[in-house]
Amino acid sequence: MSTKKSIDTLNIFIKINNNRFESYILASKQINEYDLTTLFVGFQEKSKQYKAELVSEIQKLGGKPATESPIILLISKFWMELRSKFKIKDREDILNRCEYDADVTLKKYTKVLNNNIDYLSPKHQNIIKAQHQSIKKDHDTLKGLGDLLVTCRRFNLNTQT
Repeated sequence: MSTKKSIDTLNIFIKINNNRFESYILASKQINEYDLTTLFVGFQEKSKQYKAELVSEIQKLGGKPATESPIILLISKFWMELRSKFKIKDREDILNRCEYDADVTLKKYTKVLNNNIDYLSPKHQNIIKAQHQSIKKDHDTLKGLGDLLVTCRRFNLNTQT
């Protein structure tokens, strides 16, 4: 097993978590509902925890954890600020967008893991699989909240007729 390939693969997961973290920062800025903001902050914290776990493993392998280039950070921050100017006032819209982002994250985790499994030790595979399961649980929470909202809306519409 190539240590360099292991480090490169773990760094991909760091970048995925960086994107996930930024996505939930944006979501927090776009809605003024305490329960969702609290949920999104919790998801941000999980992404920071996952990243820290991966950084630790890369350092144990003697590697350097991934960091974004200053240009990428500048473009990303500009884009996030631009997107945050457009408040999403509809709870369903923000839940749908966050669920979609979680879907993308899950697909990336699966693809990277499947394409690079030979470069990851059993310990690293377990870490990645546990993170994937946790992100799946977060996704399911978002989906459940969205489904509940739709059900309540239907119920309210049906009772008005």
